[in-house]
Amino acid sequence: MRLNPVGLTCVLGLLGGSFASAAQESSIPANPFELRFGAREIQLPQVDGRRREITGGAVVYLVEDHTLPLVEVAVALRAGSFLEPPQQVGLASLTGALVRRGGTRLRSADLFDNQADDLGARIQSFAGFTRSAASLSVPTWALDEALDLLFEVLSSPAFQEDRLASAKTNLLESMSRRNQDPLDILEREWQWLVFGRQHFTTAPLTPRTLAAIDREAMARFHHTYWRPENFIFAVSGDFEVDSLLAALENGIARWPEEAADPVRNSEIPWPPVGPDLEPIPGLYHYEADTPQAKVALGTRLSREVGWDSGDRYALDVLGEILGGSGAISRIAGRLRTAEGLVYRASARIDPGELWVGDFQIFFDTRGSQVTRAVELSLEELHRIRTEPVHPTELEVAKQTLLGKLRLSFDTAEETAGLLAENEILNRPHDYWDRYLKGIEDTTANDVLKVARTFLKPDRLLFLVVGRWQEVAPNSPEGQSNLEKVTRHRVQHLPTRDPLTLQPSK
Repeated sequence: MRLNPVGLTCVLGLLGGSFASAAQESSIPANPFELRFGAREIQLPQVDGRRREITGGAVVYLVEDHTLPLVEVAVALRAGSFLEPPQQVGLASLTGALVRRGGTRLRSADLFDNQADDLGARIQSFAGFTRSAASLSVPTWALDEALDLLFEVLSSPAFQEDRLASAKTNLLESMSRRNQDPLDILEREWQWLVFGRQHFTTAPLTPRTLAAIDREAMARFHHTYWRPENFIFAVSGDFEVDSLLAALENGIARWPEEAADPVRNSEIPWPPVGPDLEPIPGLYHYEADTPQAKVALGTRLSREVGWDSGDRYALDVLGEILGGSGAISRIAGRLRTAEGLVYRASARIDPGELWVGDFQIFFDTRGSQVTRAVELSLEELHRIRTEPVHPTELEVAKQTLLGKLRLSFDTAEETAGLLAENEILNRPHDYWDRYLKGIEDTTANDVLKVARTFLKPDRLLFLVVGRWQEVAPNSPEGQSNLEKVTRHRVQHLPTRDPLTLQPSK
């Protein structure tokens, strides 16, 4: 292809003129750090027109997006570990997994897998502490057939014996490795210290509770709680509203009739009862042969923070300043960047969604550096409780949180999912609008107030997972430096059998 020199000259002349004009209209900084950008408006989706109720009481949230020929269908319900008997820990999660992987009354597990693959459909299911869910991702052209498969697993899972046996084998193998990762040990022991061992979120799966779960128990749990009247759908992507709703109605209409009465959504205890343990402040240690000691310090928050509480917004800003993942983090900045003491460091403040949450500073470092890193962490806690944060620090934290908020609704799938989650949590649909304004309006005094209210130094727990002789050398009887810094005598936690999690003999 040959270029016309006359035409090229004309184009360059036009471009040159436009560039010169642009340069005259705006001054380009010599240093990129001097660039300034205007504020981006955050458009939060509204629920109006997106929430529908269909036959039987199921709720559907619809967010159309015709950019790609794909449809995402998620269905969630209030059914999880909080509903399982104490002697059958793991029943809800195993049921949730095998709803999809255990075949159906019409198709074996292998046949179902093959037919889903033929449609290019990805169908999954799971269950957690407070909810169960299933999802479908499929090209638009195969939506109707894939929805039939989705409703088949939702309504008539077979919990195939060979798939159940395989799942149990995998879980036993996973349990045998529970002491291999010191981070897993830290999180387990932290949860027990802060929330206790009896709550459904911390009760451990063991070979005994796993053996108590059979196909009949799973089928009974599914029949009782996995009911269409309990479903909350989140549908996004390339679909037509009326035909999609008709397909959901049709799937529910084919639901098999059962003799026993199910438990309906209104009869499920909600919210689930939270942990009732009052954490005991102290210095705790778990012996583990690891080159990097893992350390957590913090406690449970002093009280519940409701959806309508302004403290929730200020706590998020406080958490971002203290140890967030954005541009600022006092803990990481002090321990890692300034002092070079730790491999990684972070902090979290979780107000909780259904009950009181917790506060935690985490880092890992050489055993010999633990005491100094703890000392600096306590200094940062004292500083944030006694001094207002700097205006620039405050603004960066707020903009980071607003940026995350914007990204939370970046796709149709995320939007539909968050709207459905509002329904599950009883979170008001205007919460995100109030959150936006709440973050924008948070002041340095607000941050100082919640820091003083919720971060109580006298209630702190300190947990160290690592080699104690490296953390506190030559102090088997006398008080170690770490004990002096924390003002607690160390309590050595027992090492645990990985399968039973009982103290090792």
